Amino acid sequence: MSFLLRLCLGLMVVVPSLAHAQPTGVLEIPGNGATVSGVGMISGWKCTATGDITIRLNDGAPIPATYGLARSDTSGGCDNDGNNGFFSYTNWGILGDGTHTVVAYDNGMEFARSTFTVVTLGTEFLTGASTQVSVTDFPTPGETTTFRWNQATQHLEAVSREPACRETLTMKPGETCRGSIPLELDTSRLGSINTGFTFAVEAEGRGCIGISGIPAFNYCYSARLPNVLGKIGVSVVRNEDGSWTIDRFPLVDLGECVIDLTVEPGAKCSGSIDIGIGDLDFTFSVEAEGRGCIVAEVDLDVPLVDGKEVDACFDTGSAFQKILDKIDDVIEIGAFAAKNADGSWTILDFL
Repeated sequence: MSFLLRLCLGLMVVVPSLAHAQPTGVLEIPGNGATVSGVGMISGWKCTATGDITIRLNDGAPIPATYGLARSDTSGGCDNDGNNGFFSYTNWGILGDGTHTVVAYDNGMEFARSTFTVVTLGTEFLTGASTQVSVTDFPTPGETTTFRWNQATQHLEAVSREPACRETLTMKPGETCRGSIPLELDTSRLGSINTGFTFAVEAEGRGCIGISGIPAFNYCYSARLPNVLGKIGVSVVRNEDGSWTIDRFPLVDLGECVIDLTVEPGAKCSGSIDIGIGDLDFTFSVEAEGRGCIVAEVDLDVPLVDGKEVDACFDTGSAFQKILDKIDDVIEIGAFAAKNADGSWTILDFL
């Protein structure tokens, strides 16, 4: 066999092994192409450090990094105990908006780098700001996570997570879940819509149920709910340990006065919201001269609520709202109709 042939065969063996070689050091945060903001971490791992691990941002002064953090996920590839992690912190706002480069060094020798983007809030370090926001369907559909601004980290930090209300879900004291309830609306524009549903368990063990858009439906109970709310299909059971388990969700039928319905002069519609603690019946009509009239009776089996009635006519939506303010503290009815130029009225909302 010639020397040239032997050399070629040797390369056929050596080259594939190089193709599968594992890196001995990685810069993970910020990753290449990542976008960062606020105060953040610079981190990664290196199998064996021959000297100090340092970081340089945009060829700036070396930033010392702590080395030797436990990274069990690297022990196999590094063939050691896995104490290969390194990290340091920085305020990304100091770099300013735009694209930047970070390089990791071991004893002054580069072993990893990445290019990333910084987005600031208009200043290096925002002070005096405060906010709290809730994000629905995060981190999974149906869940609601609330974030609050943290000046020290310059980030919105998660402060609570409310799971999706679902059948068989058990809620412990101090927990809340959120869901949605379908409202059947026979209207050409909306068809059917969903409104919010919450169920919470207070620290002392009472179960609290509420439906968005129906302020009268917001009560807490110490006993089993199915017998109280059976009319709308709610079934929530209190357990011996003070927790509650959801069995079924409610469905509300809003009657013939549907959203987007236009009531002509001389015509009328009726509606009724039937809830387990009572009924809210109403009739909306339009007189020949164009005045809108509401007749509503609140028949709720709750102390201080029975006997509330509204029977009045009005010329504008704002005047209508003033009429409804008479019982606003009880059921918080909102203006739900707007007068059109031809004297008809269009229903916009119920409560």
